[in-house]
Amino acid sequence: MSLNGQTTASTTTGTVITNSHSFFPDIELQAFLDNYRLPGEYDEAPLVYELKTAFRHVNEELIDYVLVLQSVVAVETLEVFDAALVDVYKTAVMHWARSSLIKYFETVNRKSAAEIQGDRNEIIVTEWKGEAQREIDFVGKRLLKVAEANGALRTRRVYADGFRASIL
Repeated sequence: MSLNGQTTASTTTGTVITNSHSFFPDIELQAFLDNYRLPGEYDEAPLVYELKTAFRHVNEELIDYVLVLQSVVAVETLEVFDAALVDVYKTAVMHWARSSLIKYFETVNRKSAAEIQGDRNEIIVTEWKGEAQREIDFVGKRLLKVAEANGALRTRRVYADGFRASIL
């Protein structure tokens, strides 16, 4: 889904945003632009900044799960652990970054679209962050499930939604 519902001038970039935590994958800026049809005429700086901020948020949410997993399974990267989770992780990061980018794209040259989007801003941001959080939860649950199967999480609580969590 586009931030403004319109396609824009196509641009290509080879910028790769490096993840600060080596367990998690890097993201190509071009994939972010293409997947979410972001306006190509804007400077890369806010896109890179928000992706790095999203990396920090998602990594912080998942790092405890990674440490529990690594305490019982020798795994160095998410891709080695489960290649399918790489796309889920990237989706979580991109959704989180997209929710933060909305403030950059409410501009005068797209005034009518910006006015409509401004009215729905909080609803849109909440939905996009909710999507990101669902992806984060999916990765976290998978990490904990494997950790539990390998002997971690001896003391755990079972919650109503079926999510099993440990007191870390």
